[in-house]
Amino acid sequence: MFEKILFPTDFSEPAKTELNCITSIPGIREIVLLHVVRQSVIRGEVAMVENLAVHAAEVYLQKAKTYIATLNPDIRVRLDETTSTDIPEAILEKAEEHGVDLIVIHANIKSTITGIFLNRVPSTVLCRISKINVMIMPDKLVGTLTGKTFEKFCPMIFSRILCPINFSEFSMKVAALAGTLKGVGEIILLHVVQKGEGVDDPEAVTPVEFQIKTICNNLTAQGIKARTIVMAGKPETDIPWVAQEEDVSLVWMRSAAQGCLHDFFFGSLVHDVVMNSTRPVIVIRSYE
Repeated sequence: MFEKILFPTDFSEPAKTELNCITSIPGIREIVLLHVVRQSVIRGEVAMVENLAVHAAEVYLQKAKTYIATLNPDIRVRLDETTSTDIPEAILEKAEEHGVDLIVIHANIKSTITGIFLNRVPSTVLCRISKINVMIMPDKLVGTLTGKTFEKFCPMIFSRILCPINFSEFSMKVAALAGTLKGVGEIILLHVVQKGEGVDDPEAVTPVEFQIKTICNNLTAQGIKARTIVMAGKPETDIPWVAQEEDVSLVWMRSAAQGCLHDFFFGSLVHDVVMNSTRPVIVIRSYE
């Protein structure tokens, strides 16, 4: 499913670690390495600095390409660099231009307000309207990707997937989509019943359990190991908690990507989960 990915890099050590990881993810055939030089609004002498930065980026991108060849020579690598005053928008534009299936990005997400007004790149990429899927690698995880941890979250990243669902058509199709991944082991379907949805009412919870069991049965009928969890609580904190308790290798979520202003006024479950997650999160924005 994810054969062609875009990896925006700043050439840092965490970025190098992530390259080690994503080159071993099952099914990846091509990586587009992108570096965006932040463009100043003030022109003149600043343009010379930007040109030097672009030239330096070309050198580092070539080195990164050579490095990938030592990791996995079967992966095709494309290099791209650009300048922009809006780095998240440049990333999304390049993703569209290259026709990638997935954007992989390092998480340094803070709050939604910080993301929108101080231009935190991962946060802003997540809240922009787009149909391109995004994978967020938690900052807490990247520094520990060695040995068994590397095996679990890189070549075996699809071994145990947590898939929160809310029974919308989108979320149910996204759950089914998880079953098509190369190397999928087990899928855990999770629904968190929120306050006001009948937390203490068995008659309200029973239909939910029936619905989620139906989706589970559809997956097992395809030969996929699957099970369900229904619990009462707050999705933004309980989804990351379940991910850790169940020791999953990936959180698989849906997002309608309604825009940054929508997220600012109404909040974003995806953003909150990513902020609290110690596991990689793949955000599916379109099942088409």
